[in-house]
Amino acid sequence: MKIESELVKLAEQVVLKCKNAVIATANAEGQPHSAWMTTQVTTDLAEVTSITAPTSQKVAELRRNPHAEWMFASPSMETIVYLSGFTRVIEGDAAKRYWDQMPGKSQAYYRKYCETEDYHKFAVIRTEVGKIVVCKPYAYKKTIVFDKHAKPTVKLQG
Repeated sequence: MKIESELVKLAEQVVLKCKNAVIATANAEGQPHSAWMTTQVTTDLAEVTSITAPTSQKVAELRRNPHAEWMFASPSMETIVYLSGFTRVIEGDAAKRYWDQMPGKSQAYYRKYCETEDYHKFAVIRTEVGKIVVCKPYAYKKTIVFDKHAKPTVKLQG
């Protein structure tokens, strides 16, 4: 479908131009928490990664509830893209490849608490994107362009 393809392209353009996004998590009682984060996203929007302190509130929440949503916005806020899915906290040697690929580590907020290049002292947050939503706030329109958990719809002819 052409419209869906255009929306996917729009989502890719918005997300890949953003260096920062808001992550939303929830605690055990369902109370939300959000934070700005520097991100890296694969070009196919399948994976979002970020680096944080292993003692942060979002890491504690993700250990209990491994679902997160990321919000990316165009500079004009004309288009907002939500990427959500199962999210893992990666530490130790498994985090090294993400650490090496992450741009802008020297200016990251978490460096105010830990000024080291030792990736063992940080945690990587990795979201496997299962849902993509494009939102056009000025048009009051939200469109799900991908949801791997959605049940297929069946059209009956008769």
